[in-house]
Amino acid sequence: MYPVHFLESTDSTNRIAKELAEKGAPHGTAVLAAMQTGGRGRLGKVWESVPGKGLYCSIIVRPEIDIENYARITLVTGVAVAKIVEEVTGKRCMLKWPNDIYLKGRKCGGILTESSPVMMDNQEMYAVIGIGLNINSSDEDFPAELRTTATSFFMESGGNYTIREVFAKVRDQLLIELDEFSTTGFTAILNRWRKRDYLLGQWMECVGYDGNIVRGIALGPDSEGRLFLRDEDGVEHGVLSGDVRLAKSR
Repeated sequence: MYPVHFLESTDSTNRIAKELAEKGAPHGTAVLAAMQTGGRGRLGKVWESVPGKGLYCSIIVRPEIDIENYARITLVTGVAVAKIVEEVTGKRCMLKWPNDIYLKGRKCGGILTESSPVMMDNQEMYAVIGIGLNINSSDEDFPAELRTTATSFFMESGGNYTIREVFAKVRDQLLIELDEFSTTGFTAILNRWRKRDYLLGQWMECVGYDGNIVRGIALGPDSEGRLFLRDEDGVEHGVLSGDVRLAKSR
């Protein structure tokens, strides 16, 4: 049985999970909160955590993979989460590179993966996978500026869900996918990710950390998990990081 630490409220489940991981918490240990006051997404973005209506959890994993493969864990997690979203809601789930979960063209969740320092011994290496999902939220639970872009299980299916049951399914599926990743590689998992690629074939733009904007047609991730796009001149660009979004027009 994998340990679960239940909290009524915390600033960040990832922060608590990293502290536990540093103390040796085993693979599969999780932190689950009813409310987050300082939830984070990629690039320092705030994750809105509606009290009692969403899944806010972090899972410690210690997969038997080489350090260079840790960058792929977010995509592996996306496949696991999408499978459970579809199983629970009966709705098609799409994935926006590298870490967003979509239902009917709106964001219903996100993933934030943080790894241990690379100088650690392989036996001590870990990743903390933060997963946030809008479960029973209704439209009025979201800030006005998010009401046209955010959604939840409830809003798309009309059902009410037990958050701890969703959590258990997500964690179990994540550990299954990670086991496959460590034993048979990334190829089959990446193919499943590509079948749910929200950006594929769409005109998009990426704002990198340096502020430069690259615009083009999304080609999807390569075997390393890096996103590629083709610009108007036919030149392909790899996207390693940055804020990826659909472009309004060509």
